[in-house]
Amino acid sequence: MKNRIFIGEFIGSAFLVMIIVGSGIMAQNLTRDFAVMLLANTIATGAGLFVLINSIANISGAHFNPVVTMTMYFTKKIKKDLIFTYISAQILGCLLGVMLANFMFDLPFIELSSKARPGFNIFIAEVIATFGLIFIIFGSLKNGTVAVAASVATYITAGYWFTSSTSFANPAVALARTFTDTFTGINYLNTPTYIVAEIIGAFLALFIIQKIFFKK
Repeated sequence: MKNRIFIGEFIGSAFLVMIIVGSGIMAQNLTRDFAVMLLANTIATGAGLFVLINSIANISGAHFNPVVTMTMYFTKKIKKDLIFTYISAQILGCLLGVMLANFMFDLPFIELSSKARPGFNIFIAEVIATFGLIFIIFGSLKNGTVAVAASVATYITAGYWFTSSTSFANPAVALARTFTDTFTGINYLNTPTYIVAEIIGAFLALFIIQKIFFKK
């Protein structure tokens, strides 16, 4: 069981970051128009999320995200002894994904990002982005895997555009994107802020979903 979950989360997280970072690098190589770059990055990420969630949901639940795993634990959907398996696979998978994306485009495996993403407004945007992600996951769970996949993919697609943080909504992804000095990167000085915002957003969502989805 644990091996199965680890492999599913590891592969899914690696491909998620390869899709995010790789499509960003490809867009950066093809154009200098930031709107076009973001649009290309958005389409690839949304499409990738839909496919990955549908493919891996039956293996591990397709969390690909430490805050999703934690909210699943606090709502008693996974056991405590699985938390480390999930989160370690997610972090390691995301780190491998960014290295492979960099390598595929002839860049250093690991390169600290210089792309600054500062500001309290961006912090709040990332709180909102993560809140929305967790809320939408739990809101669509009862409708099955395809509904969750479609909901998450389209929400993140929208999130790239309606939030100033471009809706990372994932601590493992934020950590991995620290190591690509490209369009999708984030400066290591801003990474902790993003991660804190994501944790806050997830726990705010957890508070709400326990009131409305798990009300006795």
